[in-house]
Amino acid sequence: MNNYKSRILKSFNTRASTYDKYSLIQKEISLRMIEKLKFIKISPKNILDLGCGTGHLSLSLKKLYPNACITCLDFSSEMLRQCKLKDPGFETICADIESLPLKEPQYDLIVSSLTLHWCKEIEKIFYDIYEILNENGLFMFTTVGPDTLSELKETYKLIDDKDHINLFHDMHIYGDILLTTGFDDPVIDVEKITIEYPSVHNVFNSIKKIGANTLINSHGNNITKSMYKKIINLYPKTKKMMYPVTYEVIYGASWKKVKRTGKKSSNFIEIKKI
Repeated sequence: MNNYKSRILKSFNTRASTYDKYSLIQKEISLRMIEKLKFIKISPKNILDLGCGTGHLSLSLKKLYPNACITCLDFSSEMLRQCKLKDPGFETICADIESLPLKEPQYDLIVSSLTLHWCKEIEKIFYDIYEILNENGLFMFTTVGPDTLSELKETYKLIDDKDHINLFHDMHIYGDILLTTGFDDPVIDVEKITIEYPSVHNVFNSIKKIGANTLINSHGNNITKSMYKKIINLYPKTKKMMYPVTYEVIYGASWKKVKRTGKKSSNFIEIKKI
């Protein structure tokens, strides 16, 4: 396993027990994905939740499609354990989304919420998802765009020139890759969601307690006590003296309509290099 993946896995395994308490934005985005699904004419028999975490989205999918068989996939065994505690009936697969062990078409609906921004080979992931979707199957995902954590990014820039926040990519990249990998008529949408916290400590906890504080391209830059004091003073506040955290949320959906022609490329380009 790549070094950055090992660090991400360790972080999520460690934070699995606190994830549900602090994952406010994750829960909200899952609810919004479900609302979008309600307006789509689809009655899936088999559903795959990629990067399922503790299973919050999977539970909502079960309520929306009570007769469907739901499979939860995550590379964190501790996250899957929490998922099973929510519903022992869920099928679970412990695997990396960038190296799916599934090969044949078998799912009518594949979803992924706030997982893709942790990945490098998005083209490979989308290709593999296309391969395991049944014809007329739907792939729907959410991820975050470049304006995510903008307040924290701007604050860090006032302190030093080091990387403290992961880079997030534009919605158009995901739309282009969907087309490249054979999906039909992709729909990409974006919105900004801002959550306000009473302190900088709560801001950092909202990220740290869900295991989302791992930098992909480095081991991270530790925050000293003096830096932390500067962050408290420099972080933007609302008129009500609250500390905002903005997420640029990307929603994507596309169908597998026709059988794809052509061969699988072995020259996938990491999205982090685009």
